[in-house]
Amino acid sequence: MPAAPSGAADSSAPDTMNSNATNPEKTDPEKTDPDRAAAHGRVPGVARAGRAAVTGGTGLIGAALIDLLLAGGWRVTALARNPGGLARAGEMRPGDLRVVKGDLASDEALADLAAGADAFFHLAGVTHAREAAAYRAANVEGAANVARAAAAAGAAFIHISSLSARAPWTSAYADSKAESEAAVRAASGENPWRALRLPAIYGPGDHATLPYFKLVRAGFALEPRTEPPAQASLLFVADAAAAAVAALDAPAGAVYEVGDESPGGGRPWREIGRCLGEVMGSAPRPLRVPRPVVSALHGATIAIERITGKRPSVRPGQAREFFHPDWVARERLLSQACGWTPATPLKEGFAKTVLWYQENGLL
Repeated sequence: MPAAPSGAADSSAPDTMNSNATNPEKTDPEKTDPDRAAAHGRVPGVARAGRAAVTGGTGLIGAALIDLLLAGGWRVTALARNPGGLARAGEMRPGDLRVVKGDLASDEALADLAAGADAFFHLAGVTHAREAAAYRAANVEGAANVARAAAAAGAAFIHISSLSARAPWTSAYADSKAESEAAVRAASGENPWRALRLPAIYGPGDHATLPYFKLVRAGFALEPRTEPPAQASLLFVADAAAAAVAALDAPAGAVYEVGDESPGGGRPWREIGRCLGEVMGSAPRPLRVPRPVVSALHGATIAIERITGKRPSVRPGQAREFFHPDWVARERLLSQACGWTPATPLKEGFAKTVLWYQENGLL
């Protein structure tokens, strides 16, 4: 599984929504669309379908979000450096998806993206880079640029951060996600905003978790050697997308943590490995690795990729993230602020992910 949440300051007091994002009459998606409710859980924000702007639509969560919005009757405008990456989403509901070519540094593209939007979902960012400056440029400055564009358009703003922002000392990535929340708060002014700290995300289409699945299939379930045993929240990708939409119904001006469906909001790594083993018909042996081993492996990988010019697969500080004992969502939970709850049990989510890997010849 990912070493730390990769989805990202203290929360400010909630404010009220402005005239461009007034609270509509809340309807229950389970009554208006039972099929969607069954697929995505209770998603209050879906019922208010309007115009949405999305960054990061070619990523794992972004693609699921666009699918959910289009299925719910939203008209979507998405930012993409490569518009071809959004072709499949556009085939779902032709005419309901418009693509703006550009990036987070283009004020003109962001203004075009935000024009006429009722809600603005910001998911784009950098998760793996060699230098801290790259994280800051995309995750902090980029988030501020997007928040300003949303504010100028009067669009309610949903910023996708990471649970790693709770421990910014672990890595430059985690620090940039914490800073991104402060940047969004400052750039939004009076415009309503919410930031979601997502935990580790998995599901069909995800390649980051594939090595863990392969290891479990080989009979080993990797876990950090920590005392007490480390725990983490794991959220299925469709539930992450649903959480972003549902956040429109949460009080604005706040940072929310997003947990999974387990009673405690998270699980020990031992339980995660055992659950995946059951799905794959095996009983993997727990492999508790010491920190020096992982640190050495990560260091060697970073050095080799730097020398060869290969795109980074490991980020500096990722070993510290992996050995952080608590990646469980528990503070200011989104589920307590609105009607959203995760719909996909871990075993079911693992089964869907394994099937996707198998169908695509990856597992």
